[in-house]
Amino acid sequence: MRKLARHLFDGARMTDAEYRANLNGINIFFGAVLGFVLAGTETLETAGFTLVLVLCSAIVISILYISSSRRRLVYFLYTALGIACLPQVVTLIGPAGTTLPPKLIPTLAVWTAMTAFVEFAPRVQPEGTTRRP
Repeated sequence: MRKLARHLFDGARMTDAEYRANLNGINIFFGAVLGFVLAGTETLETAGFTLVLVLCSAIVISILYISSSRRRLVYFLYTALGIACLPQVVTLIGPAGTTLPPKLIPTLAVWTAMTAFVEFAPRVQPEGTTRRP
């Protein structure tokens, strides 16, 4: 992933301020989009609505961990797997009739991909510091 990002940026490296701005923008934007995507889930029964909220918030937290943890690749893979399994999990443990909004999976997947792209893109290293492993 890192080699691909280096090739795409062709030597251009983000500063720490640009990195933070990218992540803040992505998180604000997708937080708002998620609000629109979840519109209509209020018609679910309380148990189904609660399940969707819990699962969705767990995925969002793991997206944020991609850029906050030393184990960012592990969190990226965990998040991608969680998103892929989300419909099956809801079917297996959710009350009958619990459905996910049709645009939820693509929204979470693009949010994850954008976060990973920014996280694994080359950045300028402040002098006297070492990059996270």
